[in-house]
Amino acid sequence: MPLTLKLVNEEEAQILSNLMQLYMHETSKFSPREISDDGRYDTSSIINKISSPEVDAYLVKIKGKLAGFAIVQPKFQNGQIIARNLTDLFILESYRGFGIGEEIARMVFDESPGLWHIEIVPQHEDGAKFWGKVIYRYTGDDYRHLNWRGNRAEIYEFRSPAARPTGDKAIAKTVPITPTNPQEI
Repeated sequence: MPLTLKLVNEEEAQILSNLMQLYMHETSKFSPREISDDGRYDTSSIINKISSPEVDAYLVKIKGKLAGFAIVQPKFQNGQIIARNLTDLFILESYRGFGIGEEIARMVFDESPGLWHIEIVPQHEDGAKFWGKVIYRYTGDDYRHLNWRGNRAEIYEFRSPAARPTGDKAIAKTVPITPTNPQEI
């Protein structure tokens, strides 16, 4: 099944904003957010961030159909990027349980070699299980697992190998999709 990541351009920012409504609703049980009077979550700060050249936002497509998104933000120290952080990964419910989230994470990590941080809210038990499994498999158990902010967050820190060559930052891969045990995700 063709699985692609496409870097979001200005024309697609509204599509990302629309998908973020679903994501923000789903994650509001871990990070409470207020909904505005128009019945939508405010996504303007995130949309403004993706206009930065350092932030990469990708639309996930399966067989050309929209399936989710991924957002990568840099971590800076003294004006230098010291690590990248896959801050947001969202796959529509109908595509979950097939290993797509893990493959998207792998594709994103391969795109930018170097140090990575994945920050997890411990209350999100499914997310913690997902990331623990993905990072273990990706690194072959070569990572650090840290508690941060007085145990209010967990961070996985690891290094990505060299990037796969691509022409226009659009990544395409054919991935066999087979159901996994949804309880593991």
